[in-house]
Amino acid sequence: MIGIIAAMDEERDAFLSRSSGWKTEKRSGVLFYRGQIGGKDVVLTKCGIGKANAAMTAALLILKYHPELVINIGCAGSLSKDVNVGDIVIGTVVADWDMDIPSDNWIRGFECANLSFRCAEVSEDIRRDIPAEYNVHFGPIVSGDSFIYKKSQVNTILKYYPGTQCGEMEGSSIGRVCANFKVPFNIIRSISDATLVQGDYKNFDFNLAKACENAAVLTEVLLRS
Repeated sequence: MIGIIAAMDEERDAFLSRSSGWKTEKRSGVLFYRGQIGGKDVVLTKCGIGKANAAMTAALLILKYHPELVINIGCAGSLSKDVNVGDIVIGTVVADWDMDIPSDNWIRGFECANLSFRCAEVSEDIRRDIPAEYNVHFGPIVSGDSFIYKKSQVNTILKYYPGTQCGEMEGSSIGRVCANFKVPFNIIRSISDATLVQGDYKNFDFNLAKACENAAVLTEVLLRS
């Protein structure tokens, strides 16, 4: 069983469209969709926006369905000049960029075990199955409970988390829960806005549908691999 978690309707629906015959189940008020893709059993759900919603839903999914892998899919804002709108980022590590605790055990950075979580490695064989028309990056991702659109936010992220490819609002909490339950996880995000470009966040709605589709298609490719 593979668990798929999206934050918004658009992200969830883009993945639902990749297959038919989904069966729905409601558990503890959360709606889950069960189906198959590439011969693999899949359970998909929408967690809602933000780290608290993501953590609650990830824990419920793990406890109810015992997945062998959890994948967080959806859109994100680019935090690298090399990552453009429509590109896809597959996480190697994810961190809570907005947590700031004055303690040696909570020093911000990807090396801090209390703030960052390693994603499941994607094998070279699977990487070779990615269609050439998709521009895919592998690298660090950050999460926080704020939409990233201010220069001050970007400066903070790049100061403490250099090399970050993109930012979103759920992945680190899903990673934290999966690490606690010892379940491998990954993050597949398509870029909806170029955060480094002042004001480009206004294009989020315009690019959202395509970004959601890209993330869903690539997730299906990886599942079939």
